[in-house]
Amino acid sequence: ALLADGKEVPHSRAAMIRAALSTYSLPVALGNAAEKVLFDSYTETPATWRAFASTKSTTNFKEHTGVRPSQTGDLEEIPPGGEFKHGSIKEALFKYAVDTFGKTLSVDRRDIVNDDLSLFDDTARSLGRAAMRSLSDLVYKVLLANANSFFGAGNGNYDEGAGTALSATSLATGLARMMAQRDDENRDLDIRARTLLVPPELQQTAKELLQSDFIQRASNDLPTGNALKNSVSLEVEPRLSNDDRFSGTSTKAWYLFAGPSDAALIVAFLQGKQSPTVEFFGLDADPNKLAATWRVYFDYGSTLGDHRAAYRAKGEA
Repeated sequence: ALLADGKEVPHSRAAMIRAALSTYSLPVALGNAAEKVLFDSYTETPATWRAFASTKSTTNFKEHTGVRPSQTGDLEEIPPGGEFKHGSIKEALFKYAVDTFGKTLSVDRRDIVNDDLSLFDDTARSLGRAAMRSLSDLVYKVLLANANSFFGAGNGNYDEGAGTALSATSLATGLARMMAQRDDENRDLDIRARTLLVPPELQQTAKELLQSDFIQRASNDLPTGNALKNSVSLEVEPRLSNDDRFSGTSTKAWYLFAGPSDAALIVAFLQGKQSPTVEFFGLDADPNKLAATWRVYFDYGSTLGDHRAAYRAKGEA
């Protein structure tokens, strides 16, 4: 890279490292390589919310208003020569905005020398995982906070009691509750649950319900086929029961969500960029520090959307 840039190649190891981490040609290559590794690590990290959240793009950091129009009125038969009847449109609104999240990480020159530069890969991957975790953390903080009683009996998307513990009966009830969602004029919205979201403690029960061919019945005169098999997809999210870092957690509560287009949850990105930005600074970037530094930042935000596209069962009394 130095030769291609018309520069002399250093002979000593120390001089080569300094040239490699300078602000000329090679650090651009290193920066690009780090960003590529960072992006790979980011996309490989699980993001369960992508199964049901709607992603939006914003052009700035201002608060945005999401508008979900709901057309009211049925189609009516038009007699010969008759006039069309006017319908109306009602709007459901929700607010969302993005903010900037970031961090810097420096690697001392001695560590770079001792590690023979392999630390680059580890550092970039670590930052990529941190960026993904921070986004998922925010999404589930929003979900668990349940602002404005998003999950509530008044919205027809919440049940509690001993009978809501995850089972074939309670899951069937949740599926039916979502299908029964209607607009302000009691017209069916045709919403279907697509994803069952559970904490790790309910993973085995959920898999048994959704993947078993048969469910054992107490009476032999009842069918033994599993009517719930593959009825929805399964996502297991550890943040739902991580009470050390999140509030509103539970090892027994479980959720149903419609598809991403039904917008039960909104995740927004500045200018649609769904990956973090990494910037690399060489050893000579800061005269007071003999270290190479990465700066990573990410612009995103999340909010609750349409309550009719989600359902929560407390799983206990």
